Amino acid sequence: MKKENATTLFFLSRCLFFGLGISLICKYTDKDTYIGAIIGTFLGLLIVLGYRYIILKKKEKSLLQIFKENSIIGKITRILFLIASIIILTYSLLTYKTFVSSFLLSTTPVFMIFIPWIFLIIYAAWNGVPMIHKLASALFPMSIVLSILAIISIFGNFDYYNFLPILTTSPGDLFMTIISFAGISAFPGILTLHFNSHQIKNYVKIYLLAALSVIVVIFCINGVFGEVLVNVFRFPEYMVLKQVKFLDFIEKIENILSITWAFDLFITASFSVYSIKELTPKKYSTLFTIVIIIIVGVLIDKFFDFNYIHELFLYYALPYVSLIFSIIIIVLMLYLLKKRKG
Repeated sequence: MKKENATTLFFLSRCLFFGLGISLICKYTDKDTYIGAIIGTFLGLLIVLGYRYIILKKKEKSLLQIFKENSIIGKITRILFLIASIIILTYSLLTYKTFVSSFLLSTTPVFMIFIPWIFLIIYAAWNGVPMIHKLASALFPMSIVLSILAIISIFGNFDYYNFLPILTTSPGDLFMTIISFAGISAFPGILTLHFNSHQIKNYVKIYLLAALSVIVVIFCINGVFGEVLVNVFRFPEYMVLKQVKFLDFIEKIENILSITWAFDLFITASFSVYSIKELTPKKYSTLFTIVIIIIVGVLIDKFFDFNYIHELFLYYALPYVSLIFSIIIIVLMLYLLKKRKG
């Protein structure tokens, strides 16, 4: 069987950084954030290698088939995986809502922002992994080109003194950046456990490319804003694009260049909805999935809509949730695969 590129992992690995991850880890280490991110990439790589190993070992079997082979541990793993998928969906939809309502459509009701987006997500999810693969493959080159254009344009606004002196943050803060970057970059990749073994070509390379793109973004943010302003903005990766000019007269292009982050949110939300649909009881999977999407949408609208305390809780919980769910599910999946082999 012909191998397929695991391009989807590129979008998954970047998704939680937009509006959440980058802002969070910059609060820990300011101008030294890129150093913690580089080290965190290697820690995240260990988690990603765990995913890859599981996908290769399960071969062409679906997760549900593996879960059913061990009724107790299988059910526990299935429930945890379902919760993880809902968490990823919640973060991606919350980020989308916050970004669009803050910068693009500030006077538009939330339901008008959500409904078209959710219809597109459901359409992609209902067509399964092949559709998500095709979308990711189509959006991948566009994302790379837009990212390169943004980076090249931003470099003209650099002040290299913003990086000096290096390594002035405490070891504890640097450690928090490392584990945060690892968890945030690797956690959404848990959805790729739905892949079969022929769908992970260049799996590790794509994760490293995604991590590198985020590190470069962090480097650009630090270089332009410095350690003071970097902590002022909620979406520093978007605000730094406001500094971009093409040919010294083409301005206001940040909305075009930021589309690359919208691609990440769309692919991740679609894959998380697909995962929820696959993990709910088959007879009622459509109904259950729609209900879960509605509940998540209502919670975001009512519970997190400009409620800073609630958003702050999710904000600081993200690294811990990411690492805990990633590690626990990897361990449980390895146990299930070992029992199956035995």
